[in-house]
Amino acid sequence: MPATILIVDDNELNLRLATRVLEKDGYQTTTALNGFEALELCDQNPPDLAILDVMMPDMDGYELCRRMRENPKLKHTPIIILTALSSVDDRLQAFDVGADDFLSKPFVPAELLARVKVFLRHLEVRAVGNENQMARKIAVFSLRGGVGVSTLATNLAAGMSQLWGDETALVDMAFFNGQSALMFDLPMRNTWGDLAQIPEEEIDAEVLNQVMLRHSSGTRVLAAPRSAVNADQISEEKVSHVFELLQEQYPYIIYDLPHDFSATTLVALDSADKILLLIAPELASVRAAGMALTVFEELGYPDEKVELVLNWNFQSQGLPRGEIEAALKRKLSIVIPYVADSIVTAITMGKPPILSMPETPLGALFEDLAFRWSAPEQKKKRPESPTDAWRRIAERMRKRAKAASS
Repeated sequence: MPATILIVDDNELNLRLATRVLEKDGYQTTTALNGFEALELCDQNPPDLAILDVMMPDMDGYELCRRMRENPKLKHTPIIILTALSSVDDRLQAFDVGADDFLSKPFVPAELLARVKVFLRHLEVRAVGNENQMARKIAVFSLRGGVGVSTLATNLAAGMSQLWGDETALVDMAFFNGQSALMFDLPMRNTWGDLAQIPEEEIDAEVLNQVMLRHSSGTRVLAAPRSAVNADQISEEKVSHVFELLQEQYPYIIYDLPHDFSATTLVALDSADKILLLIAPELASVRAAGMALTVFEELGYPDEKVELVLNWNFQSQGLPRGEIEAALKRKLSIVIPYVADSIVTAITMGKPPILSMPETPLGALFEDLAFRWSAPEQKKKRPESPTDAWRRIAERMRKRAKAASS
């Protein structure tokens, strides 16, 4: 059954344009000319997604969004604010009242459809069921802080979504100081803290879906708790249960891990198919990596489960690659070059480079890394409908192969 989308706008021409675009793509639509009519329609038949204009008489789109969030039936309904207003303050106000996304008028039909599809993918997952293989789980880890764990995890999650055209789960396991949601500029309406309040046996796929934050890239984020009290209430048993639910719903799961070997961190490391051990070119980081490798060996992890990634995160000269490899008795798989300005800007704006600058060397590197760590069987064949990211990666691979043969 096609998803139902509610469109609210006091301009009938705008309603007709949006309706035509969405219905042409197979969606069902209902329309309302004002907020009061919209609330009545929602109460009678809650939509799967709502698109709200802001500039309306009597009740503007911000107030309508706020009232919709107060209705238990609509608390987790995806809401897109569609308006001619486009300032930073307008965006912040939209997120403050509970909107999931913000799109400026006049809208581009392809962009509107892309945003809608992202927010409705969870319905397709529930309808199809678990026909795919279990998820590929990748943990990004370091015992040393400040080496870029969250940056790599965030870009990798977004990269998987963009590469394969399916939702990817990003799980922030740094319960006391995680920033994954902020790195996507997502309002933290729901977090792990909500799950801390629910008995384990009551957490199912639907509850988990409601707690996961949605980003327009196709990334779903399970954000770190807002409260340290809630963070302390999350047990390893609850984490294991959540992981089991996640791997039934998402083809890729990325764990953004804290810098410790706590019980919940170990659950993620045990679960992971691949551990990316991040290192900076300085002595303390190399020493921490050596300690981590010793623990991995004691835990019985096979060598191929762990890859060493060197992140050159400062401008001055660091330890040579050869010395790092000699000290750890392991080869480095990847070296991420120094690009401090781009990374700082991306973190400040909440726009991962893989999304905001895919054509740059840094964006291309993150895309290539997403492909590198994708499921081996998926990499072997061309997708039926290749994404733009897949096409860019394929073209770079073709050029490198041509250069190597010449």
